[in-house]
Amino acid sequence: MNLPVLLRTIGWMVLDTLRQSLASRLFWITFGMSVLVILFCLSVRASDFERLPTSPNEDQFGIPIYSDVGKKLSEQELRELGLDPLGKDRLSLGFGLMEIRTARGKQDSVRFVQVWLAGLVAGTVGIFLAIIWTAGFLPSFLEPTQATVLLAKPIPRWALLLGKVLGVLLFALIQTVIFVMGTWLALGFSTGVFDARYFWAIPVLLLHFTVFYSFSAMIAVWTRSTVVCVFATLIFWVICWGMNFARHSVVVHNPQGLTSLSRGAVEVGYWCLPKPADMNMIFDETLETQGFAAEVPEFRNALSEGKISLGWSAVASLLFAGAMFLVAAVELRKADY
Repeated sequence: MNLPVLLRTIGWMVLDTLRQSLASRLFWITFGMSVLVILFCLSVRASDFERLPTSPNEDQFGIPIYSDVGKKLSEQELRELGLDPLGKDRLSLGFGLMEIRTARGKQDSVRFVQVWLAGLVAGTVGIFLAIIWTAGFLPSFLEPTQATVLLAKPIPRWALLLGKVLGVLLFALIQTVIFVMGTWLALGFSTGVFDARYFWAIPVLLLHFTVFYSFSAMIAVWTRSTVVCVFATLIFWVICWGMNFARHSVVVHNPQGLTSLSRGAVEVGYWCLPKPADMNMIFDETLETQGFAAEVPEFRNALSEGKISLGWSAVASLLFAGAMFLVAAVELRKADY
């Protein structure tokens, strides 16, 4: 088969996957959830009142006046002046239904909302839902009644699988862009804060999804069962997170009871498996979320001591994804229909 025909085949499979997402209404379900979050962002209001500065002067009547307007005081300095350390900054949610007093200021209050949207809503709940909802794409494609029509043609099976996988990843990318761009614009219009660092969430979220979808794709080709894909992938994620945590705990605390063989096994497991905790740290570093969410001490200590290389961690996770897709292609090539 020549290259143009091969590329057209892969492109057709990509489009067919998007068509499948539309036909199953999965595209519109995920789009609708993003719209709900975008509407929530339109309800956010943030105020940034000026605080009293540190150096008062007295007017002709002996009344303190403050110069350097806009200079912020620390919480301790505010308390020493008998002022509320929370100041007058407000973060309003739901068009005023809920109001949070904050000492962050307007810019940081909006970043706080962005971090939780990208980290929790999209980064945890969103990825889990995406893995669950896309788990059926490959098993349905591999059903004998549908696959025999395609596999009987003179087209390499790996090309069909590649097109299907790229279609799922394109679907995930489109939905991620809609979510991030939509919430960024909504928060910007409602608060006046447009923070471009938020866009780093797009490649980080896509990386996280790609790595674990590769395992789901391998299980799909192996078992052709949507249910097995879902449960196996979720269990695999828990195992990977546990290995990630164990490795960083070992390098930080250096427990004396572990033998060199055990330490070596932990390192091998860490580098061979995906690293969801490291991907969360990549998210924290790229979006500069320090101070906006709780951190795991072992992870932060290992990173500050130079015992974690986030760049190589991302490369190793992508290599794992490539290996899983390769295993899936080999398994599909050997499958009987």
